[in-house]
Amino acid sequence: MSLLTIVLWGIWGATSKAVSNDIDAYMNQVLFTVGLMPLMLLVLRSRRLSGGNDRKRGIFYAFITGILGGTGNIAFFKSLTLGGQASVVVPMTAMSPLVTVLMALALLREKLSTSQKIGLGIAFVAIYLLSLEG
Repeated sequence: MSLLTIVLWGIWGATSKAVSNDIDAYMNQVLFTVGLMPLMLLVLRSRRLSGGNDRKRGIFYAFITGILGGTGNIAFFKSLTLGGQASVVVPMTAMSPLVTVLMALALLREKLSTSQKIGLGIAFVAIYLLSLEG
């Protein structure tokens, strides 16, 4: 499944740049959301919608996640419409798990192994290298 995710998101990143030449970031987000509607119908038919231990809290966090994700999408599409190259913008935004790692360290008091620290350092080097102009 992970490989399918990589392929689908990779195609999504390239097509997002192609679309950004023709429509602005806000319309792109609207159409992105409309494109999710058929998938939402499939999810809504699922029997797994019963919830978990704290349904109200889960709904709240899911809503906040949607707001953050949608706002992030608008920023992503805006980067492309302002002339950002897909070969730079897409990998750069794929570094978003770094924020998750830093939050996990600070808020959840998680610890990193030596190899994870090295990986984090390499990711920061990648951001620097991606930001250099060719």
